Amino acid sequence: MQISTSLFYANASSRFSKMSERASELQTQISTGKKILKPSDDPAAAQQLAEFDRKDADAAVYGTNITLAGSLLDQADGVLSQISTQLTRATELATQAANGTQTDATRKIIATELNSIVGSLVGLANTKNVRGQPLFGSASGGLAVVDNKDGTFTFPPDVQVSEVPIADGQSVQATESAKRIFSLAGGSDNTLAMLSKLATTLNAGGDVSATVSSALDQIGQAVNQVADVSASVGARGARVDLQQQLLVTANTDRTELRGKLEQVDMTDAVVQLQQMMTALSASQASFSKLSSLSLFDYIK
Repeated sequence: MQISTSLFYANASSRFSKMSERASELQTQISTGKKILKPSDDPAAAQQLAEFDRKDADAAVYGTNITLAGSLLDQADGVLSQISTQLTRATELATQAANGTQTDATRKIIATELNSIVGSLVGLANTKNVRGQPLFGSASGGLAVVDNKDGTFTFPPDVQVSEVPIADGQSVQATESAKRIFSLAGGSDNTLAMLSKLATTLNAGGDVSATVSSALDQIGQAVNQVADVSASVGARGARVDLQQQLLVTANTDRTELRGKLEQVDMTDAVVQLQQMMTALSASQASFSKLSSLSLFDYIK
Protein backbone atom coordinates (compact mmCIF):
# COMPACT_ATOMS: atom_id res chain seq x y z
CA MET A 1 0.00 0.00 0.00
CA GLN A 2 1.41 3.38 -0.96
CA ILE A 3 1.13 6.33 1.44
CA SER A 4 1.48 9.81 -0.05
CA THR A 5 4.00 12.21 1.42
CA SER A 6 1.35 14.91 1.79
CA LEU A 7 -0.93 12.64 3.83
CA PHE A 8 1.94 11.60 6.07
CA TYR A 9 2.80 15.23 6.79
CA ALA A 10 -0.87 16.22 7.21
CA ASN A 11 -1.50 13.49 9.78
CA ALA A 12 1.63 14.35 11.68
CA SER A 13 0.82 18.04 11.61
CA SER A 14 -2.70 17.43 12.91
CA ARG A 15 -1.42 15.21 15.70
CA PHE A 16 1.26 17.69 16.75
CA SER A 17 -1.25 20.54 16.65
CA LYS A 18 -3.70 18.75 18.95
CA MET A 19 -0.94 17.80 21.36
CA SER A 20 0.39 21.36 21.37
CA GLU A 21 -3.09 22.77 21.96
CA ARG A 22 -3.60 20.42 24.91
CA ALA A 23 -0.21 21.36 26.33
CA SER A 24 -1.03 25.04 25.93
CA GLU A 25 -4.41 24.49 27.60
CA LEU A 26 -2.75 22.76 30.55
CA GLN A 27 -0.21 25.56 30.85
CA THR A 28 -3.02 28.13 30.92
CA GLN A 29 -4.91 26.13 33.54
CA ILE A 30 -1.79 25.99 35.70
CA SER A 31 -1.07 29.72 35.32
CA THR A 32 -4.68 30.81 35.98
CA GLY A 33 -5.62 28.10 38.45
CA LYS A 34 -8.85 27.53 36.52
CA LYS A 35 -9.83 24.37 34.71
CA ILE A 36 -12.75 25.95 32.78
CA LEU A 37 -11.28 28.41 30.33
CA LYS A 38 -14.30 28.74 28.07
CA PRO A 39 -17.97 27.66 28.36
CA SER A 40 -17.51 24.83 25.87
CA ASP A 41 -15.02 23.14 28.23
CA ASP A 42 -17.92 22.17 30.51
CA PRO A 43 -21.28 23.74 29.56
CA ALA A 44 -23.09 22.55 32.71
CA ALA A 45 -20.40 23.87 35.03
CA ALA A 46 -20.17 27.10 33.03
CA GLN A 47 -23.91 27.63 33.53
CA GLN A 48 -23.53 27.12 37.26
CA LEU A 49 -20.65 29.57 37.37
CA ALA A 50 -22.75 32.15 35.52
CA GLU A 51 -25.46 31.69 38.17
CA PHE A 52 -22.84 32.16 40.88
CA ASP A 53 -21.78 35.39 39.19
CA ARG A 54 -25.38 36.63 39.29
CA LYS A 55 -25.73 35.71 42.95
CA ASP A 56 -22.40 37.36 43.74
CA ALA A 57 -23.64 40.58 42.13
CA ASP A 58 -26.91 40.41 44.08
CA ALA A 59 -25.03 39.64 47.29
CA ALA A 60 -22.83 42.70 46.79
CA VAL A 61 -25.92 44.93 46.52
CA TYR A 62 -27.62 43.28 49.48
CA GLY A 63 -24.42 43.55 51.48
CA THR A 64 -24.31 47.30 50.86
CA ASN A 65 -27.99 47.62 51.77
CA ILE A 66 -27.54 45.59 54.95
CA THR A 67 -24.65 47.81 56.01
CA LEU A 68 -26.75 50.91 55.31
CA ALA A 69 -29.84 49.56 57.10
CA GLY A 70 -27.76 48.49 60.09
CA SER A 71 -26.12 51.91 60.27
CA LEU A 72 -29.48 53.72 60.09
CA LEU A 73 -31.06 51.48 62.73
CA ASP A 74 -28.06 51.88 65.03
CA GLN A 75 -28.26 55.64 64.63
CA ALA A 76 -32.02 55.63 65.24
CA ASP A 77 -31.52 53.52 68.35
CA GLY A 78 -28.94 55.96 69.69
CA VAL A 79 -31.12 59.02 69.07
CA LEU A 80 -34.15 57.31 70.61
CA SER A 81 -32.07 56.64 73.70
CA GLN A 82 -31.30 60.36 73.92
CA ILE A 83 -34.99 61.20 73.47
CA SER A 84 -35.84 58.78 76.27
CA THR A 85 -33.30 60.51 78.53
CA GLN A 86 -34.90 63.89 77.82
CA LEU A 87 -38.36 62.52 78.63
CA THR A 88 -37.08 61.03 81.86
CA ARG A 89 -35.87 64.47 82.87
CA ALA A 90 -39.23 65.96 81.83
CA THR A 91 -40.93 63.46 84.15
CA GLU A 92 -38.71 64.59 87.01
CA LEU A 93 -39.50 68.24 86.31
CA ALA A 94 -43.25 67.65 86.07
CA THR A 95 -43.12 65.76 89.36
CA GLN A 96 -41.31 68.69 90.97
CA ALA A 97 -43.89 71.11 89.55
CA ALA A 98 -46.67 69.06 91.12
CA ASN A 99 -45.17 69.57 94.57
CA GLY A 100 -47.28 71.99 96.58
CA THR A 101 -44.20 73.67 98.04
CA GLN A 102 -43.29 75.13 94.64
CA THR A 103 -43.89 78.84 94.03
CA ASP A 104 -44.73 80.62 90.78
CA ALA A 105 -41.08 81.71 90.60
CA THR A 106 -39.68 78.19 91.00
CA ARG A 107 -42.19 76.82 88.50
CA LYS A 108 -41.00 79.39 85.96
CA ILE A 109 -37.50 77.97 86.39
CA ILE A 110 -38.92 74.49 85.73
CA ALA A 111 -40.77 75.88 82.69
CA THR A 112 -37.51 77.25 81.28
CA GLU A 113 -35.87 73.83 81.50
CA LEU A 114 -38.94 72.17 79.96
CA ASN A 115 -38.75 74.57 77.01
CA SER A 116 -35.09 73.66 76.67
CA ILE A 117 -36.06 69.98 76.62
CA VAL A 118 -38.63 70.66 73.90
CA GLY A 119 -35.93 72.38 71.84
CA SER A 120 -33.60 69.42 72.38
CA LEU A 121 -36.32 66.97 71.33
CA VAL A 122 -37.00 68.95 68.15
CA GLY A 123 -33.28 68.94 67.40
CA LEU A 124 -33.04 65.19 67.97
CA ALA A 125 -36.10 64.61 65.81
CA ASN A 126 -34.42 66.52 62.98
CA THR A 127 -31.17 64.54 63.18
CA LYS A 128 -29.59 63.88 59.78
CA ASN A 129 -28.74 60.32 58.83
CA VAL A 130 -25.47 59.06 57.35
CA ARG A 131 -26.66 60.13 53.90
CA GLY A 132 -27.42 63.67 55.02
CA GLN A 133 -31.18 63.13 54.96
CA PRO A 134 -33.62 63.45 57.89
CA LEU A 135 -33.28 60.33 60.03
CA PHE A 136 -36.93 60.45 61.07
CA GLY A 137 -38.30 62.33 58.09
CA SER A 138 -38.89 61.96 54.38
CA ALA A 139 -36.15 60.76 52.05
CA SER A 140 -37.01 63.75 49.85
CA GLY A 141 -35.52 66.04 52.50
CA GLY A 142 -36.95 68.74 54.71
CA LEU A 143 -37.43 68.76 58.47
CA ALA A 144 -39.01 65.84 60.28
CA VAL A 145 -40.60 68.27 62.77
CA VAL A 146 -41.32 71.96 62.33
CA ASP A 147 -41.55 74.13 65.45
CA ASN A 148 -44.21 76.72 64.68
CA LYS A 149 -43.05 78.83 67.66
CA ASP A 150 -46.60 79.05 69.03
CA GLY A 151 -46.71 75.84 71.04
CA THR A 152 -47.64 73.73 68.00
CA PHE A 153 -45.51 71.42 65.90
CA THR A 154 -45.99 70.19 62.36
CA PHE A 155 -45.04 66.78 61.03
CA PRO A 156 -44.85 66.66 57.20
CA PRO A 157 -47.81 64.60 55.96
CA ASP A 158 -45.88 62.93 53.12
CA VAL A 159 -43.32 61.08 55.26
CA GLN A 160 -42.91 57.52 54.03
CA VAL A 161 -40.31 55.49 55.86
CA SER A 162 -38.39 53.67 53.15
CA GLU A 163 -37.92 49.91 52.97
CA VAL A 164 -34.40 48.67 52.23
CA PRO A 165 -34.07 45.36 50.31
CA ILE A 166 -31.76 43.01 52.26
CA ALA A 167 -32.41 39.67 50.49
CA ASP A 168 -34.51 38.17 47.71
CA GLY A 169 -38.10 39.07 48.57
CA GLN A 170 -37.08 40.65 51.89
CA SER A 171 -36.78 44.26 52.97
CA VAL A 172 -36.55 46.10 56.27
CA GLN A 173 -37.79 49.48 57.47
CA ALA A 174 -34.51 51.16 58.32
CA THR A 175 -35.78 53.97 60.52
CA GLU A 176 -38.93 55.57 62.00
CA SER A 177 -41.04 58.66 61.50
CA ALA A 178 -40.93 61.50 64.03
CA LYS A 179 -44.72 61.53 64.02
CA ARG A 180 -44.85 57.98 65.40
CA ILE A 181 -42.14 58.67 67.97
CA PHE A 182 -43.98 61.64 69.46
CA SER A 183 -47.57 60.48 69.02
CA LEU A 184 -49.83 60.24 72.07
CA ALA A 185 -52.96 58.19 72.69
CA GLY A 186 -56.01 59.69 71.04
CA GLY A 187 -53.99 61.34 68.30
CA SER A 188 -55.20 64.85 69.19
CA ASP A 189 -51.86 65.91 70.61
CA ASN A 190 -48.19 65.07 70.53
CA THR A 191 -45.39 64.94 73.08
CA LEU A 192 -43.79 68.19 71.97
CA ALA A 193 -47.02 70.20 72.10
CA MET A 194 -47.92 68.65 75.46
CA LEU A 195 -44.58 69.62 77.03
CA SER A 196 -44.79 73.09 75.48
CA LYS A 197 -48.28 73.53 76.95
CA LEU A 198 -47.02 72.44 80.37
CA ALA A 199 -44.20 74.98 80.23
CA THR A 200 -46.62 77.75 79.23
CA THR A 201 -48.94 76.87 82.12
CA LEU A 202 -46.08 76.87 84.63
CA ASN A 203 -44.93 80.25 83.33
CA ALA A 204 -48.41 81.68 83.75
CA GLY A 205 -48.53 80.76 87.45
CA GLY A 206 -51.60 80.16 89.57
CA ASP A 207 -53.24 76.80 90.07
CA VAL A 208 -51.43 74.40 87.76
CA SER A 209 -52.40 71.13 89.46
CA ALA A 210 -54.81 69.89 86.78
CA THR A 211 -52.44 70.62 83.91
CA VAL A 212 -49.46 69.09 85.71
CA SER A 213 -51.44 65.96 86.64
CA SER A 214 -52.56 65.47 83.05
CA ALA A 215 -49.04 66.14 81.78
CA LEU A 216 -47.56 63.51 84.08
CA ASP A 217 -49.93 60.91 82.64
CA GLN A 218 -49.08 61.97 79.09
CA ILE A 219 -45.35 62.02 79.73
CA GLY A 220 -45.72 58.45 80.95
CA GLN A 221 -47.45 57.64 77.63
CA ALA A 222 -44.65 59.40 75.75
CA VAL A 223 -41.98 57.38 77.57
CA ASN A 224 -43.83 54.15 76.76
CA GLN A 225 -44.26 55.17 73.13
CA VAL A 226 -40.54 55.82 72.70
CA ALA A 227 -39.80 52.50 74.43
CA ASP A 228 -42.11 50.70 71.99
CA VAL A 229 -40.47 52.37 68.99
CA SER A 230 -37.02 51.55 70.39
CA ALA A 231 -38.02 47.91 70.82
CA SER A 232 -39.23 47.81 67.22
CA VAL A 233 -35.99 49.37 65.98
CA GLY A 234 -33.98 46.91 68.05
CA ALA A 235 -35.90 43.94 66.65
CA ARG A 236 -35.25 45.14 63.11
CA GLY A 237 -31.59 45.65 63.94
CA ALA A 238 -31.38 42.05 65.15
CA ARG A 239 -33.03 40.91 61.92
CA VAL A 240 -30.48 42.83 59.87
CA ASP A 241 -27.63 41.30 61.90
CA LEU A 242 -29.05 37.82 61.26
CA GLN A 243 -29.36 38.51 57.55
CA GLN A 244 -25.76 39.71 57.53
CA GLN A 245 -24.67 36.38 59.03
CA LEU A 246 -26.76 34.45 56.50
CA LEU A 247 -25.27 36.47 53.66
CA VAL A 248 -21.72 35.79 54.83
CA THR A 249 -22.47 32.07 55.14
CA ALA A 250 -24.06 31.96 51.68
CA ASN A 251 -21.10 33.81 50.18
CA THR A 252 -18.68 31.37 51.80
CA ASP A 253 -20.63 28.33 50.61
CA ARG A 254 -20.85 29.74 47.10
CA THR A 255 -17.11 30.43 47.05
CA GLU A 256 -16.40 26.83 48.07
CA LEU A 257 -18.72 25.46 45.38
CA ARG A 258 -17.19 27.76 42.79
CA GLY A 259 -13.75 26.49 43.74
CA LYS A 260 -14.77 22.87 43.28
CA LEU A 261 -16.18 23.65 39.83
CA GLU A 262 -13.59 26.11 38.63
CA GLN A 263 -10.24 25.48 40.27
CA VAL A 264 -7.82 23.11 38.63
CA ASP A 265 -6.08 20.25 40.44
CA MET A 266 -2.54 21.62 40.17
CA THR A 267 -0.78 18.31 40.83
CA ASP A 268 -2.85 16.49 38.23
CA ALA A 269 -2.47 19.29 35.69
CA VAL A 270 1.32 19.40 36.12
CA VAL A 271 1.56 15.62 35.70
CA GLN A 272 -0.62 15.75 32.57
CA LEU A 273 1.50 18.58 31.15
CA GLN A 274 4.71 16.65 31.77
CA GLN A 275 3.25 13.56 30.12
CA MET A 276 1.98 15.60 27.19
CA MET A 277 5.33 17.33 26.66
CA THR A 278 7.14 13.97 26.84
CA ALA A 279 4.73 12.46 24.33
CA LEU A 280 5.02 15.48 22.05
CA SER A 281 8.81 15.35 22.17
CA ALA A 282 8.80 11.61 21.44
CA SER A 283 6.37 12.03 18.55
CA GLN A 284 8.44 14.81 17.03
CA ALA A 285 11.60 12.68 17.29
CA SER A 286 9.83 9.72 15.72
CA PHE A 287 8.50 11.90 12.90
CA SER A 288 11.97 13.28 12.25
CA LYS A 289 13.38 9.77 11.86
CA LEU A 290 10.54 8.53 9.65
CA SER A 291 10.63 11.55 7.40
CA SER A 292 14.34 11.01 6.77
CA LEU A 293 13.89 7.47 5.40
CA SER A 294 14.58 7.38 1.69
CA LEU A 295 11.76 4.92 1.00
CA PHE A 296 9.13 6.21 3.47
CA ASP A 297 6.79 7.05 0.57
CA TYR A 298 6.52 3.33 -0.16
CA ILE A 299 5.97 1.73 3.21
CA LYS A 300 4.09 -1.51 2.75
